[in-house]
Amino acid sequence: MKYRILLSSLAALSLSGCGEPAEEPVEEAKLGDYSAIGTEPGWGVEIKDETIAFTTQDGNDFSLPVYRMDKTGSGWEVKGFSDADNINIYITSGETCSDGMSDRSYADTVKVEASKSGSLSGCGGAITEGPNGPP
Repeated sequence: MKYRILLSSLAALSLSGCGEPAEEPVEEAKLGDYSAIGTEPGWGVEIKDETIAFTTQDGNDFSLPVYRMDKTGSGWEVKGFSDADNINIYITSGETCSDGMSDRSYADTVKVEASKSGSLSGCGGAITEGPNGPP
């Protein structure tokens, strides 16, 4: 009798999870195409199709695949590396930034740490004011 009650209880427990829907897979956040620039020294970053292109006035240019792209509480962190180069890009969204040279303002503040170039600061995202920006 005890054996029968125990088996009935186990069967009921094993079936209790059958009616619950499966969890939906979590879709990874993607930044999409993005560009940033900086001055003193001049540099640029283009993120497009899972590739990071980094250019500088000094000629320390390279392209890398995106290794990691994370949405953070304040914006984005994007990282790439190869045997020869690496880059970490920190985007602070919604923190208006002026490039200091063109009278343009941008939607985001950007910090870049790149091999052979060190730590660089600049602006990125949409132009919010100035030439080629919203009126």
